[in-house]
Amino acid sequence: MEKGKLIGISVLVFAIILILGLTGSFSSMFTGRASSNIVDCVDTDAGVQAEVGGNVIGSFDPTKARRDFCVNSTTLGEYYCDATRSDGKIEEIFCEFGCVDEGGFGVCKMKEKSEGLKCSQGCSYNGECLPVGMRVAGRYCDFTQALRVQKEGSCENSYECKSNLCISNECLSEEGGRNFLQDAEKTYFWE
Repeated sequence: MEKGKLIGISVLVFAIILILGLTGSFSSMFTGRASSNIVDCVDTDAGVQAEVGGNVIGSFDPTKARRDFCVNSTTLGEYYCDATRSDGKIEEIFCEFGCVDEGGFGVCKMKEKSEGLKCSQGCSYNGECLPVGMRVAGRYCDFTQALRVQKEGSCENSYECKSNLCISNECLSEEGGRNFLQDAEKTYFWE
């Protein structure tokens, strides 16, 4: 193998390992995850985020998520993780501009900062245009100009996945990504 190609592959593998390490180190700050020896809880919208819908998944029953929902036309029921409970807590939030169902989640409508803001490319979020692929609060801006919840299943682009790794149209878990990189490193660099 040429020395230039070997160096290029080494740099790529190092960058991916670095990204995975940083993702694991800082994931609790951005994911709304609360964990201890007996309690495990994940909030897909990273805590109390009235303008972003999400759900709480915990050790109470990992197959049944608790979704943010509209209590009525002006009140949001926002689930979030608490270090003392695996089932999450719920906070009722008054929505000044109303509560609406968006993609199966209750969210507070946000008043646009500039009237009539339309993004020619990307997604409108809090009065700004986000580029396609940009991630915010557990969601990503897709090509249809909509903010979608990051996935754990099938994918086309890495930014769609919670792990930020899409290989063969499947989101790799963070652990799977580390295993993949370790196997690649052993195959190409140590044998």
